[in-house]
Amino acid sequence: MKKIIPIAGLALILSTFVIAHSSYLFDIKLDFDKSLEANVIKSAQEFMKTEKKPLSFDLDRGLIIAHFENDTRNYVRINPIDFKVYGMQNENLRHKEGTIKYDKRQGLEIAKKLFDAFPKEITSELAFDEDISEFDGTYYYKWFRFKNGLLIVGDELFINVDAVNGNIIGYRIPIFYISKEDIKTNPAITMSVTKRVAEIMMNAPGVKDFKPYIVSYNGYLVWVNKLQGQLYPFYIGINAMDGSISFSGIIPGEVPKNYEKGTDVEVIETNIIKQIYNSK
Repeated sequence: MKKIIPIAGLALILSTFVIAHSSYLFDIKLDFDKSLEANVIKSAQEFMKTEKKPLSFDLDRGLIIAHFENDTRNYVRINPIDFKVYGMQNENLRHKEGTIKYDKRQGLEIAKKLFDAFPKEITSELAFDEDISEFDGTYYYKWFRFKNGLLIVGDELFINVDAVNGNIIGYRIPIFYISKEDIKTNPAITMSVTKRVAEIMMNAPGVKDFKPYIVSYNGYLVWVNKLQGQLYPFYIGINAMDGSISFSGIIPGEVPKNYEKGTDVEVIETNIIKQIYNSK
């Protein structure tokens, strides 16, 4: 029983410091900065080879998405720092009919040619994921960013290749906001403690047989747990340094299949965590 009191106390004390993070914002406005708006539009138009203005803008982890159609069929991702294109999606390049002509290996060769043209300061930190997704006659090739085996969520890169006509119909280059040197790898709270904290704070039991794992998200170490809600299960990320909630609902980024980082990490308790554990 001695361990239950500090765990419950940790959940109750830190519940007041919950911060909701959002990595995607719909229908943002750029008219607050005319220079920013003009440069984003110019870069998007030049890439799309059109004089039409984008219909709307979204924000995806710092990248401004300029939409050229009312749905999500045709858009460009612009880096607002240097106004270079960091991604696109053009469903008009997708095959309308036909059979698969390119296998996964051939599709990867197409994707790698584009990958090699991306900024080296980004691609040099990425590792290719051998688990290649296939959907509706297209392949999704993904590269993930790690530090000592720790996944950095949101810093993934993908390239979408049409398996019928060989077109690249979409890609996304990440912006690295946190350097590898500044990414922490040692949590202050153990996996088992954060699992209990998540259950107490959300008043929901953990999903049976789900094994929590640790990732880096928005510059913070986060334990990912899965809880059983009244209607359906959901994910919750608990800050591995102070026990606050980092996110809930869905994981804000791709996670490689069979990723299990957690049992091999060294836990280094901070002073505040030691004080909470030692309190009565």
